Amino acid sequence: MDSHKAVTEDSESSGASLRRWLLLLLLAALLAGGGAWLYTRIASSLALQRDTQQQLVRGLNALEAQADRLEAHQADLAASTQRSSSQVSSFAQRLDAQDQSLGQLKEQLSGGRGRFQLASVEQLLLLASDRLQLAGDVPAALVALDEADARLANLREPRLYAVRQALAQERAQLQAVPLPDFTGAALTLSSLIERVPHLPLATHAPSRFDAHPQRVLVADDAPWYGRLWASVRQALGDIFTVRRDNGPAPQLLTQEQEALIVQVLALKLEGARVALLRRDTVSFRDLAESAGAWLDAYFRDDDPGVAAAKAELQRLQPLDLNPPLPDTSRSLGLLRQFLAAAP
Repeated sequence: MDSHKAVTEDSESSGASLRRWLLLLLLAALLAGGGAWLYTRIASSLALQRDTQQQLVRGLNALEAQADRLEAHQADLAASTQRSSSQVSSFAQRLDAQDQSLGQLKEQLSGGRGRFQLASVEQLLLLASDRLQLAGDVPAALVALDEADARLANLREPRLYAVRQALAQERAQLQAVPLPDFTGAALTLSSLIERVPHLPLATHAPSRFDAHPQRVLVADDAPWYGRLWASVRQALGDIFTVRRDNGPAPQLLTQEQEALIVQVLALKLEGARVALLRRDTVSFRDLAESAGAWLDAYFRDDDPGVAAAKAELQRLQPLDLNPPLPDTSRSLGLLRQFLAAAP
């Protein structure tokens, strides 16, 4: 029994020992498996890290290369920008030089244009003075002065104020000149010349004599001697015509003399018209007065046409064909002083 008990104890101890070894083997296997798995995971993790590091290195290398390229490109851009800046600066300098040249050219052209316009104004003022002095043509002088003032106004030059002021005074003086109606007077004289052949002469001899004796009236109950005396008076009245004339008897003229009188009057009127066109006041007045006296001497005073002709000549006779004209040389003198002082 003791041996059996010992065998049992030996078997139990051997079983326990076997279980321990099995447990140890299991633990060793577990440890080996866990270590292998852990090693595998660590190795894969390390491999992944190495790949990631390699990728990062490649990326960094690529970034560094790209940064180098960008830096080189930036340097190129900086150099190009510097060249462009120098070119822009040079171009700006050339533009400034061109602007200065254009400004000088513009000033020269402006000064030349202004001087040319002032020369044209001077010619207009000379024309106005010539028309006044040589022909007394006030309307033409006014037109020339108006045009000169308009050109001075376009120049907008304050230093020409004195010239324009003198021009304004001269224009006002010219507008105040009393100008006769030359056209109306010339037409009136032409109408008189056309009417001269139809004006009756005071000494015109009639082609036949028409007597108009007064009839002697006798009452029906008059005595025979009264009726006899009336018949005698009527017979004598048919033979003789008695008229009262307080002045001298007019001298009858021949047809040649009548034509000469009419022609002389027409020549006087024609001469008056020529003097009117020549603005000769003295000759015009003398011829108008002479034509009126010729009408009084040789034409009938009681005729309406003759009276109208006399009235028209009396109306035209006081005309002043050369009214006093103002002096327009002050504006011209001031303009010439300005031209002489201008650079």
